[in-house]
Amino acid sequence: MKKFLKTLAVFAAVAALGFGFASCADDDDDSGSGSALVAFSRVNSDGETYTISFYSDNTYTMHMYSKSTEKGIALTMDLDGEKGTYTGDPTKDGTVVGTSVSRVDEMQMFGLMMQALGSGSKSLTITNSNCPLVALDSSKVETRTCTISGNGTTLTDNEGDKYTRK
Repeated sequence: MKKFLKTLAVFAAVAALGFGFASCADDDDDSGSGSALVAFSRVNSDGETYTISFYSDNTYTMHMYSKSTEKGIALTMDLDGEKGTYTGDPTKDGTVVGTSVSRVDEMQMFGLMMQALGSGSKSLTITNSNCPLVALDSSKVETRTCTISGNGTTLTDNEGDKYTRK
């Protein structure tokens, strides 16, 4: 259970404090409605992968993928945690300013984990099908500035996390 709670806490922190971008696009769609321009990713020490994809229609997605096992339950998280809009050119060095407008409901995610633990399930996969993005109320919409550098190869978010161009 500690690993489940840690995974949830890490995901919630990244979604709430990390990159901070989101879109009003179809919440079950894993991409923006434009064509993909560029994607940046990072892998943390537990093997969780976070990918930020920018699209030609000035939308982005922040995707999380992780696998872990705790108390005999295999947990897979494979979902967009946030969508939004951006200004700037993510293909070149400079700044990109993003605005989050939809995000995964962390309490719903926690409920799915607790339900799996309580039911004796041997596995749980969390995707946007069972944990969709929800529109943020206007008081929770966030704007963040990120820096693209190294000839467009590195993105650094306002929390200091570095992502490498894929």
